[in-house]
Amino acid sequence: MTRYFDSASGVPEEPGLIVTVEADLPALDFAPGLVLRPLVGRNLLASFVRYEPHSEAPLHAHEEEQVFVVLEGEIELELDGVRRLMRPGEAAMIPAFVPHAARTFDGPAHQLDVFSPPRRALLELLEQRPGREGEGTPSESTSPPGG
Repeated sequence: MTRYFDSASGVPEEPGLIVTVEADLPALDFAPGLVLRPLVGRNLLASFVRYEPHSEAPLHAHEEEQVFVVLEGEIELELDGVRRLMRPGEAAMIPAFVPHAARTFDGPAHQLDVFSPPRRALLELLEQRPGREGEGTPSESTSPPGG
């Protein structure tokens, strides 16, 4: 039997958090037609991204590692100069500092990004929201959403 399911010997540093993405996570208008909803942990950040038709995340790179997963629709991913049309169930690993971009064509799309460590630019955007400090983070509340 694998050790994967062995009991951990540590003590939790904070409670877990269960959310409904659209209702509980803050919406960040990141670029025209692009809305991000980040869920922030201590060592990673999950960002649920909605694309309107004909929208794009322009070419960029960052120090955080990123996993890119298409949940709905089609997204053209450019990764280090190579373009590929990504569909639901397809994913990419984007190492730190590798240039990448994403765009949609005629239809909307939904994507999940996971960053480790948490994406600094998204943390800064969250902090800049008036009256929204800590929103979308596990330390925000120990009660279930709506509770």
